Amino acid sequence: MGVLTRPAASTDALVLRAWPCGETSAVVSLLTRDHGYVKVIAKSARQARSQLRPLVEPGRLVNVEFSLDPGRELQYLRGGGVELDPLGSAPTLERSAYLLGALELVDRCRPAGALVRDDSGGAADLFGVCDAFLRMLSSPTCPDPALVFFAFEWELLARHGVAPELSHCCACGRERAGLCAATLRFSAAEGGVMCGECARGGADAGGRPLGDDALVVLLALDAQGLEGSRGLAAEPATRREVGGHLHRFLGYHLPGYRLPAALDMLRAAKGNGSQGNAA
Repeated sequence: MGVLTRPAASTDALVLRAWPCGETSAVVSLLTRDHGYVKVIAKSARQARSQLRPLVEPGRLVNVEFSLDPGRELQYLRGGGVELDPLGSAPTLERSAYLLGALELVDRCRPAGALVRDDSGGAADLFGVCDAFLRMLSSPTCPDPALVFFAFEWELLARHGVAPELSHCCACGRERAGLCAATLRFSAAEGGVMCGECARGGADAGGRPLGDDALVVLLALDAQGLEGSRGLAAEPATRREVGGHLHRFLGYHLPGYRLPAALDMLRAAKGNGSQGNAA
């Protein structure tokens, strides 16, 4: 009589978080290309010679095999291999902080539930964004890490369907090209750019002035996302302004968002010269 094999999955994944479990095991949160968010238990993964140990380090892109039982909250990690370790060679404080910040954003701003089946391709799309971000961040020719992270944030907003509106005033609908650039504001509550007249009329809820250089950066991210960050350069003041606008926008529109702890630490470490996403 034949033996029925247990269902299993083999897929690319991003390691988001890992927690100790028992004396030697670990519980790991994964964003997978084919099955969305999955939590697995990696038996004995914290032992020095465990073959699963390299697969449970947050931030790594891995190819993993795990059980696939919809009735279980935790699947069993069976094996796999490391595809990319973004911090494998000469990591800097800045790159490490932006990597950990991205992991926290993806882990916190997501649908509830451990195992997510998504036939629309949304999981693969989000995984593709994360994959591109990690490869760009870890590249020796990486552009400004702060701008790459801002591009990642923009991509995350776009996939939630709430990317900022930059072409029109969000209050009156007039095209930006016909507005006075010197009085433009950025309003998280209204959803993007706002003209000075609407702001003076009381429609501006917590909006902030939008400088020309910051607008150039936001337009590049809107047009090309992560690819748009490759040729970008910005002064520290502009990076702080863009980061502040995106931070407030994310906080207003994404449930579960808060400033990632790694970026808060980076801001504290750099003081007034911070390039982090700080308000």
